[in-house]
Amino acid sequence: MGMSMPPLDPNVIRRMIPMAMRNRGMGTNVRVSAFSKPEAPAAVGTRPLTNNGIDPKDNLALDVETKDWKVVPGDQPEEDRKVVDFVKTQFDTAYRSRSEMEIEWAMASAFFEGRQWFRINTNSRNLVNLQNPNEPNRYMTVNKIRPLIDGVVGKLTQCAPDASAVALSSNDQDRQAADEANYLVHHYNRKFCRETQLKERVRWACVTGTSYLKIFWDAKREQIVPQFDATGQNILGHQQMKVGDIVEQILPCFDVYVDPSAKRDDDIRWMIHAMIKPLSWFVDSYGDIGKLVKPDAVMGHNSGYIDSYLEGANGSGRGWVPPSTARINNYDTRKLSAVVYEYWEKPSALYPKGRYIVSSNGVLLYAGVWPYEKRDSFPFIPLRWQPRSGTPYGYSLGFDLTSLQSTYNRIYSRLLEQFESQKDYIMVERLSNIGADAYDNQSDDIEDKNRIYRKVYYNRGSNPPSIQRAPGIGGDLFPLLQMVEKDMMDIAGLHDVSQGMAQAGTPAESVRLLQKADNTQHSYIRADIEISTAKIKEWEVALVNQFAIVPFIGNVEGGELPADKIEQGVMRFDAIRNGGQFRIVYVPGSSLDEGPDARLQKYALLRQMGVFGDPSDPATNKLFVEMVNMPEASKILRHLEEQNAKLAQAQQMQQQMAEQQMAMQQQQVAAAQQQAPQVNLEVEQAKAQIEIQKKVAEIKAKLEADIALETAKAGIASNARDEEMAAQSQQQFMSGMEQENRSTM
Repeated sequence: MGMSMPPLDPNVIRRMIPMAMRNRGMGTNVRVSAFSKPEAPAAVGTRPLTNNGIDPKDNLALDVETKDWKVVPGDQPEEDRKVVDFVKTQFDTAYRSRSEMEIEWAMASAFFEGRQWFRINTNSRNLVNLQNPNEPNRYMTVNKIRPLIDGVVGKLTQCAPDASAVALSSNDQDRQAADEANYLVHHYNRKFCRETQLKERVRWACVTGTSYLKIFWDAKREQIVPQFDATGQNILGHQQMKVGDIVEQILPCFDVYVDPSAKRDDDIRWMIHAMIKPLSWFVDSYGDIGKLVKPDAVMGHNSGYIDSYLEGANGSGRGWVPPSTARINNYDTRKLSAVVYEYWEKPSALYPKGRYIVSSNGVLLYAGVWPYEKRDSFPFIPLRWQPRSGTPYGYSLGFDLTSLQSTYNRIYSRLLEQFESQKDYIMVERLSNIGADAYDNQSDDIEDKNRIYRKVYYNRGSNPPSIQRAPGIGGDLFPLLQMVEKDMMDIAGLHDVSQGMAQAGTPAESVRLLQKADNTQHSYIRADIEISTAKIKEWEVALVNQFAIVPFIGNVEGGELPADKIEQGVMRFDAIRNGGQFRIVYVPGSSLDEGPDARLQKYALLRQMGVFGDPSDPATNKLFVEMVNMPEASKILRHLEEQNAKLAQAQQMQQQMAEQQMAMQQQQVAAAQQQAPQVNLEVEQAKAQIEIQKKVAEIKAKLEADIALETAKAGIASNARDEEMAAQSQQQFMSGMEQENRSTM
């Protein structure tokens, strides 16, 4: 995927050498850019074309024969007309094939914007207003779709998806190329505010079913380019130069028309990006040929996607098709813009390099091969709410909610009608001389507006009047409202537990299971978010690799902190162009919502377990702060850096003291060795043997003494036992003699 760096212009080199020699002789540094190159041919219509013929001329279809297709606009008017008609035919085919879905997108967009009293006219295929201008109070609108979809968008984008470049091998060039790619994608994440961009893409995907992110290179964009010295190592300054840059645009599905024969993204052979531009845009982009474009469209705040489908609202109900003056008076007088069609066609057997055509109402603006080296996919990254059978367009959450939203509005309007039509009644007996205005009387001969009682006079003998209140609003309507609202939550997959509003007493395990159920319902769009993130980064790296002229200044970030670790550095891509191989991969499940508290607890547990290192080490705490994205992170990091510096200084002092003590000990040992007398080894060995023999003799004598002592002890014990036995025998003899004497007497 490499591309060699373009060589220096010889004329530029010849001009630079005398200047460099003169400046070097004067003792000044030479400021030069990395190299010089003509304007990058990547903007629409800037690629030079040399072949002004079409072969074969009468066939523009696919799969006929191989050829490199190029047309210079204006050289052959007949061929220009043929190409323009071909693009218009392709556009009409794609438009007609999706007309059923497009009216659903328009209706979902209208409901999301709060314009909810419409219905689809099946005959004219447009939106018809249901409101009666004479009864404005009958049409109550309580927009539940917008907060519900915004809640889904916030839930889906709470955690940023993770995708990065991984080297295909362990060699230095591949690893360096992967690092350069990661620096580039991090720079563009900051440049295009990826978090906000993702929220808008997801919102369009929820409302209309599909959103696209168009990525292209604009050679007219300016960037800050570093100025190097003659060695190319040191940066002496910076300069704002028109070297081109990447542009990313979020497109709703209204603007992108795909091949009607395709059922999935891989099947799409061609697509068209249709957009309305002011006439000045054509002149600025294409010069004199842009002056030939005639206005055929209207721009403005009242010319959006919905208004083009509203009957009687300056639209025709036919989308991009220019409206007729027979339907709307003086419509042509307000046309100040024109529709431009960008036709993208993938490489095929007939056109190995693909095709790229730009045209507008009979004028060919550009026609040539696919402008990018990356041809395996279109530079339009899709994002869908749910897949739809038989088409690459996705299914719309907004359209699913329109019927329930209409029901909700009708119930609310019924409540308002009941409230306004009901009145209180006064029960008055006939001939009691009381009128209904008696309760409205403001003066009963006492001018005191602060009184809380009013007099009502009635004739003697009649019953006093009584007030009968209105029956009130039907109690069955409020449960119906709650049921409709719950159904809308079920469809969107966003319940109270997912928004932190669980009822009191709900078990924690039940809350967790309900949240998991909502996450499961969003599994497809979460996977699409992760996949599209990797595709966006692939296109960004590919465009920089192909068109970037010089290294430029970009954001070099060390983490995901808002403003703490952003530094300005030079974006280089040498290893990428020299053939370094890498691949952009995404982490499945990285977009699952994980609140700040849960993330903090998880990382705190890992830190306590010692996964990040020693918890008392400032470097470990710094890593922990960067990963959890804590508020006031800059102050914490500065404090940790100061602690780390103090710790390093203390360790350095301890190391110096230890080295000094070791040196002193070595000096003492050396001095002791120098002062010690010469020792005779044989004498010392003899002395040692004598000492050993003495020890052996002492041990032997002690052993013999111990044995003799134990023998004497044993003899004494034996004599004591013998004496004891003799005493016992004598005692028995004496007792026997005494018994005999008694018997004799």
